[in-house]
Amino acid sequence: MIAKLLLAATTAVTLCLAASANAEEIKGEVIHQWTSAAESAGVKVLAQKFTELGGSWVDNAISGGPNARATAVNRVIGGNPPAAMLFNTGAQFIELQENDLLRDLTETATADNWQEKLPQALLNSGTVDGKIWALPISGNGANWFWFNKPILDKIGVSTPKTWDDVFAALDKAKAAGLMPFAPSGEPRWERLMFNAVVLGVAGRETYDAVIYKRDAGAVRGDKFKAAVKVFEKLKDYADAGSPGRSWPDSTNLVISGKALMTQGGTWLNGAFAAAGKSAGSDYECAIIGSDQGMIISGDVFLFPEPSDAAMGKAQDLLLKTFTDIPTQTAFAVANGTIPILKGADTSKLNSCIAQASHYFSDAKLSTAGDQMMFPPAVVGAVEDAITRFWSKGGLTADQFIEAYANGLSAS
Repeated sequence: MIAKLLLAATTAVTLCLAASANAEEIKGEVIHQWTSAAESAGVKVLAQKFTELGGSWVDNAISGGPNARATAVNRVIGGNPPAAMLFNTGAQFIELQENDLLRDLTETATADNWQEKLPQALLNSGTVDGKIWALPISGNGANWFWFNKPILDKIGVSTPKTWDDVFAALDKAKAAGLMPFAPSGEPRWERLMFNAVVLGVAGRETYDAVIYKRDAGAVRGDKFKAAVKVFEKLKDYADAGSPGRSWPDSTNLVISGKALMTQGGTWLNGAFAAAGKSAGSDYECAIIGSDQGMIISGDVFLFPEPSDAAMGKAQDLLLKTFTDIPTQTAFAVANGTIPILKGADTSKLNSCIAQASHYFSDAKLSTAGDQMMFPPAVVGAVEDAITRFWSKGGLTADQFIEAYANGLSAS
């Protein structure tokens, strides 16, 4: 009897240990920078699906993209990689790939037919020498402007469509004693704001010449100079508290009715939604110069070369989670971004994201963001020039144009 009890107890312990080992095998740590209310809601959608599939999601949220990426890279180099890490679309991951520190996703992508599921522009952003190293997870339009609808109504103007409309609205808000413009004051967002102005003022041909060809001659041309002039005028309407301010804080000024306008990508839509605001009644969105199209951007997950079989299984489960169409759609709705997987149910999208989705799905109406095309050294050089120009007492317009043109050849 005692022998049977001991045998039963031993068997139970063995089963518990096995169960524990299995649970460990599919534990997936994910490093990301999604910390705003809407972004956190999106993460919960992904984590819930991963859990439903039998995984244990280990969330490592780090405020600020550069901080999150630096932490992830240091972990990879130090031999303690997470299962997955969030980067932006573009060339940020090339050095990791060149040093054989990333998992090659080509076999998975082929088996799961990513070519048919994902927009080509985003898939290309993670492809090097014909192999796929990054999985797109979110799509955005970067050149949107966001307006407080009650303030628009108060000053008696419609949603601006042209730059003349924008400045007329800003002047009326200022005359009414309201904060006209609350931009983010962080360098990355100043760079994206400048890109929005370049596309809307200089036009698609000039924008593409600069972004795709790194054409310094186009930077010194009249159309680019006209965009610089508008950008310079725009900064006169920015509030004194904008330097260094994050995009969520700037967005909250518009949400709360303290400012008329801010600038940012479609991810701002999630902040409005998380605050219980509705597009069309509480806020409006617009691309200024919409005939020139939308600048697309997005986020991708990278998967470090797995350190053991357990990490490999966790990554397989994460890949299954991230490419599940209903899950990715629910994530996008919660996050306020554009569903990127073909076949997604778009019936729940509000008017802003529905517009953005239309641009996103049409190659003639969309163009790449600079971070998708520029190597990191060029991004840093032009971003520095933009920040110095935007800052009071910084570069003159002519000095800025030369700094930007020279930055295109940074290495």
